[in-house]
Amino acid sequence: MKHHTSPAFYLSPWGAPLCEMRLIRGKIVCTPRYPAGTGYHVDIYKAEGVPEENAHDLEIKFMSPLDNDAATAVQMMLAGREPREARDRQAWAMFVLSLLYRHKESVSMLKGHMAELWQEATAKLKPQWAAERKPGDTRSLADEVKARLGDRADADAANMVAGVIQSKRPVRDIMNMVWTAVDVSGASRNLLTSDRAIIMPMGLANKDAYIALPISPTKLFVAAYNDRFRQLPTKSKSDIVRIVNRDVVQQAREYVWGTDETQKDFVQKHIGTLPDRVILSEKQKQQALRQAKGEEGPAETTPGA
Repeated sequence: MKHHTSPAFYLSPWGAPLCEMRLIRGKIVCTPRYPAGTGYHVDIYKAEGVPEENAHDLEIKFMSPLDNDAATAVQMMLAGREPREARDRQAWAMFVLSLLYRHKESVSMLKGHMAELWQEATAKLKPQWAAERKPGDTRSLADEVKARLGDRADADAANMVAGVIQSKRPVRDIMNMVWTAVDVSGASRNLLTSDRAIIMPMGLANKDAYIALPISPTKLFVAAYNDRFRQLPTKSKSDIVRIVNRDVVQQAREYVWGTDETQKDFVQKHIGTLPDRVILSEKQKQQALRQAKGEEGPAETTPGA
């Protein structure tokens, strides 16, 4: 199944077809694509070890409905109207938050982390299993756990992704921010977007925090705790586009999208030059592993914004 990390509704304003600029063996390759035919990876959200009818639950039951609701909110902003209803603001806030976690590297890391936690938790029970196992019973503890519970690592990782995207505090914080759709039409270049398009230089707990996200070639969604982005800054529209495009491309890992390939050289120069955002710190991983081994109390393993 195609699992869209950059869904078609979000990419549609860049055109049909738009210009997909993909990093392949160190070179940017430009290809015309329709929005539904790019921005996806096959089965990245699929949970192995669960019944097939539940294997794609993260995509079917969570991501797709979220994207459908967020599409309504972004259409309002593209039309010059700010979403006011709580449902629309919540859907857009969750979608914005999802862009931090729904890409393939993040999902793969969380799946691996959960598998390691299950392995350590199972190993901890081996002495008890050896003491209680009946004579002649050749089943391993891993076999018994799988028989009783199934392979839960991928499902738990999927639940963590869904859980953090709908975390109450960051979703509420984004909903309560002042939202602005900055119009940069007339700039010398169009806005680009990418597989790491969200710009959030500091955590939401910081009073100066802000979020920026291109939502079309000529509009930039900005959210902050005050109205300082209601008026265009002293920088020209072309300067704003240049700065945003640089951040969006430097954060990208594989895909950048635009209306055409006129910015191919810019993308080639800047793609992937910033380190990827840390989703789960090494400290959090190690703390969780120690807890799985029974070496300390509950771990703080939830990724944060």
